[in-house]
Amino acid sequence: MREKWQRQMPLMPEIASHIQAKELQAISAILDSKPITIDFVLQDLCKGKAGDSRAGSKGMSAEQVLRAAVVMRLFGFSYQELAFHLVDSQSIRGFCRIGIADKGFKKSALNKNIKALSDRTWEAINHEVLGYAKEEKIEKGRVARIDCTVVESNIHEPADSSLLYDCVRVLSRLQEAARGLGAGRFGYHDHRRVAKRRMVKIRYARKKDERRGAYIDLIKYTRKTVVVK
Repeated sequence: MREKWQRQMPLMPEIASHIQAKELQAISAILDSKPITIDFVLQDLCKGKAGDSRAGSKGMSAEQVLRAAVVMRLFGFSYQELAFHLVDSQSIRGFCRIGIADKGFKKSALNKNIKALSDRTWEAINHEVLGYAKEEKIEKGRVARIDCTVVESNIHEPADSSLLYDCVRVLSRLQEAARGLGAGRFGYHDHRRVAKRRMVKIRYARKKDERRGAYIDLIKYTRKTVVVK
């Protein structure tokens, strides 16, 4: 029977069985098998710092910095979001080796420590991870896929009508420039204005028949622009 209220919270937290929690456990096992990666991180964190390393506040350990950076990259967190999940998420706290009685870390501390890691350190860490993949016969690493990263851009949404109008706009500009340079004689008509009107009409049309008619016209003017007589 469904209850209206949660009468009593469980005393002990359950072990997360979510797929992302299992993914973190697998990554944690890889990092544990390559302890040299912590040495790379520690070198960057201690660079330019002289004196007794036991003095002053404890701060983030090299292992915590590396694991927090992995979490940030894996889930696409900002520093503010990372700071929240390091306080709120049991799985992420466990992955980053933060104890039950320990507090999380502020955004400024995360920013300072993660940005201290150099490109050479990340390259060395990637080399160690690739070595693990080769040892376990998971991946040979002969081919790198670099064309799958999605980044934010200031281009408009690539709607079909806007792409057709872009074709008309660019081709008309090129044809106008070619005729100005005296590149032969050809029949040229500028359809940019009417193509833009059809594109706007398609975008804001309320009825399907109205949108379909404007789309047919836009295709017609695009063909007239492409086929030069």
